[in-house]
Amino acid sequence: MKRNVYWSLCAAAIGMALLTAALTLWSAHGLLVRQVQQELRDEHKLIARSVAYTGEERLDYLSSLDIRFDSFRVTLITPEGGVLFDSDNDRAGMENHLDRPEVREALSVGSGEDIRRSETMGLDTCYYAAALPDGSVLRVSKQTRSIGAVFAGVIPLMAGIVLVTLLLSMLLASRLTRRLVRPVEALAEDLENTDSLRGYEELEPFYRKLREKNRLIGEQMERLRAERDTIKTITSNMKEGLLLLGREKEVLSVNAAALSLLGSPAGEYGGKNVLVVTRDAELGACIERAAGGEGADVVLERDGRACHAFASPVREDGGQVAGTIVLLLDVTEQQRAEQVRREFTANVSHELKTPLTSISGFAEMLQNGMASGEEDVKRFAGRIYSEARRLIALTDDIIRLSRIEQSGAVEDEPVELRALCEGAAEALRFPAEQKQVAIAVSGDLVTVRGSRQMLDELVCNLADNAVKYNRPGGRVDLSVRREGDWAAVTVADTGIGIPREHQARIFERFYRVDKSRSKQTGGTGLGLSIVKHIVERHGGSISLESAPGAGTSVTVRLPFSGGFEKPPETRNL
Repeated sequence: MKRNVYWSLCAAAIGMALLTAALTLWSAHGLLVRQVQQELRDEHKLIARSVAYTGEERLDYLSSLDIRFDSFRVTLITPEGGVLFDSDNDRAGMENHLDRPEVREALSVGSGEDIRRSETMGLDTCYYAAALPDGSVLRVSKQTRSIGAVFAGVIPLMAGIVLVTLLLSMLLASRLTRRLVRPVEALAEDLENTDSLRGYEELEPFYRKLREKNRLIGEQMERLRAERDTIKTITSNMKEGLLLLGREKEVLSVNAAALSLLGSPAGEYGGKNVLVVTRDAELGACIERAAGGEGADVVLERDGRACHAFASPVREDGGQVAGTIVLLLDVTEQQRAEQVRREFTANVSHELKTPLTSISGFAEMLQNGMASGEEDVKRFAGRIYSEARRLIALTDDIIRLSRIEQSGAVEDEPVELRALCEGAAEALRFPAEQKQVAIAVSGDLVTVRGSRQMLDELVCNLADNAVKYNRPGGRVDLSVRREGDWAAVTVADTGIGIPREHQARIFERFYRVDKSRSKQTGGTGLGLSIVKHIVERHGGSISLESAPGAGTSVTVRLPFSGGFEKPPETRNL
């Protein structure tokens, strides 16, 4: 502070000295010019009387006056601008003077003046012209030093003045600085200690106001800091993306969710253009509309994810758009759920319609007496019964699937997996014998936590499929084993197998590899979908290996704890 004050005082003193010198020189030059102009007017009067008196002999008269023209230049000009006489130059080689300002003014109003500068010679030429009674113009001029030349001539003097002024300024500034800065430094050292202001009563009001302002500023800063931290905490923990833009679409704030949804790396984006965060053309157009004062939204598709972006203008009190706020919502699961719902509705409608149509057709045939005998009645009734059983099974599977999807927390009870496998094998013993399929259970005694009912349904569904789609003389193996922190149940068969192009969709609802065979076996197309949902509810995974004619192997992995961590599975479907 001392240094700034010190040099400020010195600069002010030197500046005033230079300014004073410049104004003095300027005033002196102006006075000199006015004196020259008065001399020109006086000289013009004398010459004009003589020229008018001599009449036609004026040129000879002017030529005889050369001795008087040592300091003055005299020019006689015709009304058309031609030069009749010039004391310094041969008139024959001189150009027309009608464009000279003083000549034009003299022809127009009777007299005129002008000053023209020569930067190369450092001289000013003053001109005075007046019209004579015969219409010609008599012009008198004189050269004097220009203001630049005057300044150049006094540079040594001014340098001396500046040097002396500098020395005096430095001396006086040093004393004034100490006197001015001492109370301010004392105040800065301890704003709370009023004793530091003793002897400076004039600063007491300043101190009171400063203390009050500091108190108010401190309180406001604390409030702003708390609000900032609160907003930062909220936005950082938001699942929704939030992007705040200024008037020029510069980034004011962006949370981690927005960067993740936009596929942008983490970093500092404050003050940068929104194009640094995202170069998506659709989002850019949406932001442009919002910046223009109109709300807009767009759904962005990126890397298999869907993001719904809402851009809204932020207006000032006067209605002017001051910025843009962009809200980003991850709607991938919503779109996926909507797609699943549409597909499920369409599939259910189709699957229910087929048996109902068959039941309705055979019932109508019976009603219309189209049955020719008891055998036809039995056959039609049998078909109606079969389709009704199929419809009941389909309805039961839909209800079970819906119950699994909408159920809350999975029951937490110990479930011994090998016992479930043995129970499923015993329940399928009779249909397996009918198809000449052998069932075997092997493996460890492994206990997991979960819903006994769901896990029993899982094992039974897998084992039932292995029996249904097997071949006479085939085999079904149910095995249980430990794999680190996971329990694995594998159901393997020697059946017809599944073609590779169907394996990726085998767990979808109502998907059948061979629809005609599924109809024969009574399948609804929901069994494996139910299995997959049960596995997911228990935090596990399911994988399938199959080849046509070589059989199918399905492996389910479940956590011992009943948690929801993903097991180390590479073929998770």
